Amino acid sequence: MTRDLLLPAVAGSWYPADPAELRDLVDRLLAGAPPPPPEVPRALIAPHAGFAYSGGVAAAAFASARGRHIARVVLLGPSHHASFRGAVVPEASVWRSPLGDLSLDRDVELPRRTPPFLQEHCLEAELPFLLRSLGGGFAAVPILVGPSSDSADLDSVARTIRPLLGPDTLLVVSSDFTHYGAAFGFTPFHDALPDRIEALDRGALGCIEAGDPGAFEDYVARTGATICGRHAIGVLLRLDVVRRSPARRTLAYATSGAMTGSFAHSVSYAAVHVAA
Repeated sequence: MTRDLLLPAVAGSWYPADPAELRDLVDRLLAGAPPPPPEVPRALIAPHAGFAYSGGVAAAAFASARGRHIARVVLLGPSHHASFRGAVVPEASVWRSPLGDLSLDRDVELPRRTPPFLQEHCLEAELPFLLRSLGGGFAAVPILVGPSSDSADLDSVARTIRPLLGPDTLLVVSSDFTHYGAAFGFTPFHDALPDRIEALDRGALGCIEAGDPGAFEDYVARTGATICGRHAIGVLLRLDVVRRSPARRTLAYATSGAMTGSFAHSVSYAAVHVAA
């Protein structure tokens, strides 16, 4: 990449790189999504796995944004490849997708570090859904939250991005939920896996729906729930637009284990809608 251009990392592997194929796939997923809530979304939580696994759940989140006038999208997600505290944004001014280039809004006071974005998939996976549901015409603010962050770091990130969240801004948090299996170092139970994994996820989702950052963080600490975007969700729950929302609801839920028929290695996906 050049200094001013952020290139896709997983086009052609996690989702199609061919523009026509990708457009048709995303449009089919959006068309098959359940009816969205009547309220305008202020924030969404969406998964970021390969579209064959999490595309249907992601579509349930983004279908609620179709046709909305959005000038700016702030994307928050976990850094999977670089360890740091707090949050960073890329140095680039343009973000490339198979469906078109996006201008990056640089009006945010966070450290600028491009390397954590070079292999990162979590924010990139949301772009095709955003471009097809909103139709383009918006600027993006991609933010990665470091895995070493503590509660004070998340407070600071929330304060920094709060001024960006006007009525024409959509906040998207990218996170998968429970990662179960030996490959993830997480096998706290060995029986009734589908039910117990879902119960673990529903407990976390209940804290999110309550808009309670303390309860969410306590739940994750107590259960060890392997939610990759837990710090990004922690930032979300600290924001006034979320705490004051009239409705926070889970729109869809699925697991890769149910799709493959094996819960020995399973990742959970959820779509959450936060009403304006």
